[in-house]
Amino acid sequence: MKRIILALAGMMAAVLPAFSTAEYSMAGFFPLDGTGRIVASMNPAWRFHRGDVSGADCKAFADSAWEVVSLPHGVEILPSEASGCVNYQGPVWYRKHFSLPDSLSGKKLFLHFEAIMGKSRVWVNGKEVAMHYGGYLPVVADITDVVDREGDNVIAVMTDNSDDPSYPPGKPQDMLDFAYFGGIYRDCWLVAHDRLHITDPNYENVVAGGGLAVWYDNVGESKADVNTRLHIR
Repeated sequence: MKRIILALAGMMAAVLPAFSTAEYSMAGFFPLDGTGRIVASMNPAWRFHRGDVSGADCKAFADSAWEVVSLPHGVEILPSEASGCVNYQGPVWYRKHFSLPDSLSGKKLFLHFEAIMGKSRVWVNGKEVAMHYGGYLPVVADITDVVDREGDNVIAVMTDNSDDPSYPPGKPQDMLDFAYFGGIYRDCWLVAHDRLHITDPNYENVVAGGGLAVWYDNVGESKADVNTRLHIR
């Protein structure tokens, strides 16, 4: 019976979808005609493990026994009264297998995590592509040159929501009047651009720069000046 269950689990893992079409995006990732941008939700079919694991960043790591989850995903185990109480703190791992459709050939490719709580590191096919401290801003990685355009690809994410003064809120959780999430608790997207594209301000990490900025001068009852600044690569 155990062998049958494992075989069924392996068959089910083989047909798990890598992408999904989201009808709504809080990050504003919508398909727009003529933009050259293609967006796919990467939320389905991640493998998850609570705790630290040696070698889980490697592409060939065996993860078939891990739990299957979809994003957004929280790792906390909250009591009925969560304010200031104890929830899970420590490292967790996520892994996702995917292949690229022909429609993305020649595109510039970015992974966009809307947020990952704590200290996070991201690998694609065994190469580290991002490291981030903090749980409230996006984590964006350029994966154009590390993906296999014709074969299997693996994203590995390690994140740790342990108490740490180096990222907000900075205080031990038992001193707070709230408990914050752990894990990849917001959406993840694969964003494909033409080689000439408007940049992502989070990825560019330029003070008051990156992406599209809009501001207004000389605002009056009958007219106003609309200023724009666009950052492209």
